[in-house]
Amino acid sequence: MNRLCVLICALISLTSCVTPEYRHVENGNTEAMKAQDVNYKIHGLFYRDPPDCVSVMATQSDKNLEMAKMLSVALARHLGEKVDRVIFPRKRQSIARENGFDLSNKGDLRRYSLHTKCRFYARAELYDLGDEYIGVFAEKHVGVRLEIARIEDDQPLWQAAHTVWRADGGVPLSPFSAIGGVASATMFKNDGDIMPSLVDDAMRRMIRTLPPGI
Repeated sequence: MNRLCVLICALISLTSCVTPEYRHVENGNTEAMKAQDVNYKIHGLFYRDPPDCVSVMATQSDKNLEMAKMLSVALARHLGEKVDRVIFPRKRQSIARENGFDLSNKGDLRRYSLHTKCRFYARAELYDLGDEYIGVFAEKHVGVRLEIARIEDDQPLWQAAHTVWRADGGVPLSPFSAIGGVASATMFKNDGDIMPSLVDDAMRRMIRTLPPGI
């Protein structure tokens, strides 16, 4: 019953508030942060040493390896809209394998940076993942953190976090509406395109906060 109430509230919230707010977090002030907003921070280093090349590293996640891979590829694709040169995960893996680089080792990571002439890295972290289904309601959500940092000293240039979600179903006010709610929720639950679409939405919104012209 508690889960049903949560999903009902989620569906109501979804229909009443679709567009997230963009919040620039300054001086560590996180009091106004909300997961559904696009929360981001641009560090001073970004303007002093703007990234001209970014290597996309493996997503940090212990929950879902398939989703982690999806996030890394989506991050690389969307970064290409703002950064002149992006090394995609598969290319990074190929370079590391061919040259014997262990990118979890700081020394090898710096050697990789010199070899590729790429001084910055980007990484996604999957911090929340949900796929709920209770009869007449279904809900999916993805929570992601992103960071661009300089390889030589791990100093961050830009960070962002956002949770994106969707829900479907219907309030069972009558037998007919209950049937319709079950059908809609079941179709939503089984739609394999929902999660990739959520990932793209999250990446697009967060990458939008990168200043233009870098």
